[in-house]
Amino acid sequence: MKMKAFLAVMIAVASLQLSGTSRADSSFPPVTITSISVGGGQVVLNWTGGRPTYQLQTRNDFSTPWVNLGAPSSNTVAVVPVTGAQAFFRVVSDFTARYQVVFNATWSQATHPAGWTTNAHWSGLVGGTHNSAVHFFRAGELATEGIRQMAEFGAKPQLLAEVGAAITNGTADFQLSGSGLRPSPGSVSLTFPQPMRRDYPLVTLVSMVAPSPDWFAGVDSLSLLENDQWLAAKTVTLYSMDAGTDSGLTYEAPDQATVPHIPVMQHTGFPALQNGVIVPFGTFTFTRLD
Repeated sequence: MKMKAFLAVMIAVASLQLSGTSRADSSFPPVTITSISVGGGQVVLNWTGGRPTYQLQTRNDFSTPWVNLGAPSSNTVAVVPVTGAQAFFRVVSDFTARYQVVFNATWSQATHPAGWTTNAHWSGLVGGTHNSAVHFFRAGELATEGIRQMAEFGAKPQLLAEVGAAITNGTADFQLSGSGLRPSPGSVSLTFPQPMRRDYPLVTLVSMVAPSPDWFAGVDSLSLLENDQWLAAKTVTLYSMDAGTDSGLTYEAPDQATVPHIPVMQHTGFPALQNGVIVPFGTFTFTRLD
C-alpha cells in the first residue's frame, strides 16, 4: 500500500505518525492529509481526495495489523484521543461498496432434458459476507449442517445461524437472505442489506436445486475486490453441486441419507452432464450500486 502523505508530531505523551492512503479507483485523487492539530487530549486530522466512504485505522507499530477506529464515514475529518503510547494512523478511502446480485437461473427442460422434473424451482438465496478466516462450504470438504439443510430442504435458519456465529467471532460481517424462484428458468435479485467492507470482501451465497436429494448451486468466498478495487460488476457461472449428504440419484428420489457423509463436490455426471457436456444451471451477476 502506497503512503500518500507522512507527518510526525512529538508531544509529551505520544508520538503520532500519520499517513493518508487512497484505495479508490483512478478517477479520484489520492487521499492527502492536509492538517493535524494536537490539543485538549486529542488529535484532529483533516484530509482531502479519495472516494467516500473513509475508514481511519491505527496500529501501535509496524508489526501489528491495522485496526479500525470508529465506523466508516463520508467525513474528511476525524478526532482521535491522545494516549501515552506510540500510534500510527492511516485513512483508507472507498472503504465500502453496496451491491446487488441477480440470480439468472437457466436450468430448464431445454438445458437439462435428461430425467427432467416438472416442479423445477429454487430455494431462497442465503449466505453472507465475510473474510478469509472463515468459509461456509467448500468442494472437497464435508458439508456443514447449515449447508445440508439448505441443500436437502431449502431451509435457511441453520446456515444463517452459522453466518451469525461467524459475525460474533469477527470473521463475517452480515447475513444475506433473499427470495427463491419458481418455476425455473427465471431470475430474481437481492440487494445487499448494507454496504460491503474492505475487511470483509468475500461473498458466499447458495440456493437449493429443487426438487433434488441434496443438490445446490452457489459461490464460495467470492471476492468483490480485485487489484485492490471494488468490482463494478462480476458475473459468475453456476454449476450444480452435491452436498454429499443424500444418495438419491434423481430429482424426486426419496430420502436416502448418505452415511457417513462424503465431501461436497461439483457434479460431473447427472444432472449436470447432458449429451457429454457439463451444462451450467445459471449465473450470479453482482453489480455495484454506489
